[in-house]
Amino acid sequence: MCLGDFVANKKMDLLIVESPAKAKSITNYLKKTKVMATMGHIKDLPKSKLGIDINNGFDPDYKIIKGKGKIVKEIVKASKKSEKVFIATDPDREGEAIAFHLKEELPMEPKRVLFYEMTRNGINKGIAEPGEIDMNKVYSQRTRRILDRLVGYKISPLLWKVIKRGLSAGRVQSVVLRLICEREEEIERFVPEDYWVFKGVFNHSNGDFKAKLEKINGKKAKVESKEEAEKIKKDLKNADFKIKEFKKEDVEQSPFPPLITSTLQRSASNSYSFPIKKTMFLAQRLYEGIELPEGTMGLITYMRTDSFRISKEAENSIRNFIKDKYGDKYLPDKPNIYKSKKGAQEAHEAIRPTDINKTPDSVKKYLKGDEYKIYKLIWERAVASQFEKAIFDSRGVTVEGLSYEFRGSSRNLKFDGFYKILSPPKEQDIVPLMEIGDSVELSDLEDEKKTTEAPARYSESTMVKEMEKRGIGRPSTYSPILSTLFLRNYIKKIKGYLVPQEIGRIVNKVLVSNFGSTIINYDFTSFMEDTLDKIEEGEKDWQKSVEEFFDSFKGELQEFEEKVPEIKDSISEKSDKKCPKCGKNLIVKWGRFGKFLACPGYPDDCEGYTEPHSDDVLNEECPKCGGKVILRQGRFGRFRACANYPDCDWSASVSTGVKCPKCGEGEFIERKSKKGKIFYPCSNDKCDNVLWDKPVAEECPKCGAPFMVEKMNARQNYLYCLECKNREDF
Repeated sequence: MCLGDFVANKKMDLLIVESPAKAKSITNYLKKTKVMATMGHIKDLPKSKLGIDINNGFDPDYKIIKGKGKIVKEIVKASKKSEKVFIATDPDREGEAIAFHLKEELPMEPKRVLFYEMTRNGINKGIAEPGEIDMNKVYSQRTRRILDRLVGYKISPLLWKVIKRGLSAGRVQSVVLRLICEREEEIERFVPEDYWVFKGVFNHSNGDFKAKLEKINGKKAKVESKEEAEKIKKDLKNADFKIKEFKKEDVEQSPFPPLITSTLQRSASNSYSFPIKKTMFLAQRLYEGIELPEGTMGLITYMRTDSFRISKEAENSIRNFIKDKYGDKYLPDKPNIYKSKKGAQEAHEAIRPTDINKTPDSVKKYLKGDEYKIYKLIWERAVASQFEKAIFDSRGVTVEGLSYEFRGSSRNLKFDGFYKILSPPKEQDIVPLMEIGDSVELSDLEDEKKTTEAPARYSESTMVKEMEKRGIGRPSTYSPILSTLFLRNYIKKIKGYLVPQEIGRIVNKVLVSNFGSTIINYDFTSFMEDTLDKIEEGEKDWQKSVEEFFDSFKGELQEFEEKVPEIKDSISEKSDKKCPKCGKNLIVKWGRFGKFLACPGYPDDCEGYTEPHSDDVLNEECPKCGGKVILRQGRFGRFRACANYPDCDWSASVSTGVKCPKCGEGEFIERKSKKGKIFYPCSNDKCDNVLWDKPVAEECPKCGAPFMVEKMNARQNYLYCLECKNREDF
């Protein structure tokens, strides 16, 4: 069946997708076909109950999602007037589940079509090869949804009992939270150690070169004291040096493969600091369709993929483009083939442009700024993947004198190859040509004291890399997992790094202590992802897989239930303060607005008493009534308020206590932007001075500036002077 036959039907056909943007792109090519959108999933498990019959094969009780009833009715009505019905939801598990749920509601048997690109060719190919709904994909998605519901709905109420209501656990999200918390614990436990690094400048008749001290007495150089460093400097002053080894060779570097979901997310994060959620939103728009002079069309192929494969047609198109624009020397004799990781869905392609001739510059005026950046990343990597290898002039030298060995190297482009498209590495100071046995003179020696660094905090980019490496989640889930953790306030992003919040650490402690060897375990989570893949491939039965999981899970749930009082007591932080009503020591509890102190005797032994947590009680009095002043959370961040509210309504901003140097009148206060980022404006309404880093009333020891700001890097917080750029560690 060709595209012409499809649009020539006298009775209009119906094609169903999940996105209005995709519907618009398809309508551009199927003028006589009615295209409707479901606006995502139409069915899900009910929110008010478990929705899974655990005594009857784990049968899920799917219901039409609230608000989707009208859309479903309109689709059913349109299908009754149609010759044929085609479902063209996304070509992944979620899309297959939507297709199956649509099929259950439709009065006629629909055909399943797969569109990997929103172009005339892509749509024509999908329509020409209609098939059936892939039930293995449906079962895989169903299993994932059931497992997530069982974990979420069975563990979350237990968290409510021991911590507070409103908390949630997730099969994958809790494992990612564990990663973030454990990294923070590593940083806190880390004890820095000093060490010394030596770099020498050597003179040779052909030129100077730099080399680093690598070995002492044949062992790796490890200089850990000032005394040892001074001895080395003294020894090296009078040493004679010769070339022990010299190697010069041409080193080839193969091009990078085209982008897949994880590498797109990491590239966008590293290049533009885009959050993963934003990257996927932009890629979705590029896939579903952009308004061009010739109509709405998708600029990239489907963006949820873990396969490096590209079609033969696309491969030929890229190679022809390279030959025509850059010449034969940049085109390898055979196409470059990239091996995907085990378990990758090879039915999908890598993310690539739908038309390689639509260069980033040629479509730039039709794209928004951030859309252009994402398209440029995708286009460049796709083209570069079929370029010739780059060749480097690589040189390495080993210099020896007494019992010391120095090593130097240089690596510079000799033939740019695929770097014709991508940014080439920086040029390095070239090591001159020399022979073994040549004498060289140490003309300069630098010794630098350094300190070992703690492991780096995760950024969104490095977290995606870690999830991919450990087999946690899949391309379509990386973004939702992190979004959920942010939404629950378990983690926050500071200066681009993922940092656990206190409530997140408490939740993690409870989960790891009780489910750390199974549910909240890296290997187990990876095993379950493999199980989902095997269900999709038809190698495992979905009901048996759920049953195996639940048989071990229910025992752990029962054990947790029995230990609730013990667990609750183990995480309770006791206060020195006494309840004024019954005399018991108050304990720390969590509520909607954070921590507070409460009587543990309520309701059995005490009628109840609460007061603000000491962390939130400030050392000042309310100017209106003389009561305590406490910290509260509001729409625009923290603020100071009278503890006697509602009897007293006094409130004020949280001040840093640092005078604004611009106006000399106001102080920097704390505010939260609409996007949740904390900033520090001047309290003087007439002053426009704003800082994005928290000012600290500490004088710079180097230049005497009246305050410094608190910054964060991957491993620690530190103070930074805005005047002289001096850095001081806490």
